[in-house]
Amino acid sequence: MKNLLREPLVHFLILGLLVFIGNAFWTDGQSSDARTIVVSDSILARLDDTWLRTTGRAPTEEDRKGLIDQYVQEEALAREAEMLGMGENDEIIKRRLAQKMRFVSAGTQAGSDPSDGELKQWFQDNRDRFNIAEKRSFHHIYFSPEQHGDTLEREAGSALAELKNGADWKSLGDPFMQKRSYADMPKKEVIRAFGPDFAESIFQLPMTEWSKPIGSAFGLHLVRIEAINREAKADFDANKERIRAVYVETVSDAARQQEIENIVEKYDVVIAR
Repeated sequence: MKNLLREPLVHFLILGLLVFIGNAFWTDGQSSDARTIVVSDSILARLDDTWLRTTGRAPTEEDRKGLIDQYVQEEALAREAEMLGMGENDEIIKRRLAQKMRFVSAGTQAGSDPSDGELKQWFQDNRDRFNIAEKRSFHHIYFSPEQHGDTLEREAGSALAELKNGADWKSLGDPFMQKRSYADMPKKEVIRAFGPDFAESIFQLPMTEWSKPIGSAFGLHLVRIEAINREAKADFDANKERIRAVYVETVSDAARQQEIENIVEKYDVVIAR
């Protein structure tokens, strides 16, 4: 036996056996944690809260079983993907993690509950967000630059003269790709449809008179205002709860953005040129 123990081959086999046993022991210990999914009380509470915010009601036992099954599946799949290295340099996973951090940042910011005085002052500073914008209804006659070229303004002027002599407006002008009559259009929608210069001009026109030619992104137009719904100033007392909700959301958004900026400031940013 003593001679056997002196053999180098035996030493090598014993050393290999010890390494194998040690590796198996270490792997079993690591595997135990990696292969155990714990659905803790805090996770259950988070699942319940997510369900409540999404559906507006508390989950039933059947709902909770489905939530737990989904959580376990996602956790198991995520761990397998991580062990396979699937998350490395994956832009989609980075985006999802960033979204989760934004959610966490939002959760750390308590909603502000302003006093009536603070809320009234904020409302006065942001009143335009609650006022009902002025709206205008109008007809327009369109003149195409492609159709008339250098005679565009002359054609529009001739049509205006015909209107003053009692001509039917629907018989004049060129076909227009959109509508020829619009009802209750706020300025921002007119800007989106025709451009800012056109919108600025027609919101200064009086009612029931055909305008001089007005330019738009499409060409020239003669416009007649048919109705004006004036801007309505929002009343604080009548809109108090809506104002409070918008205030809390605005303050929370600002706090969340500040929290994100604080996180970003912890990092050195190097931009490749």
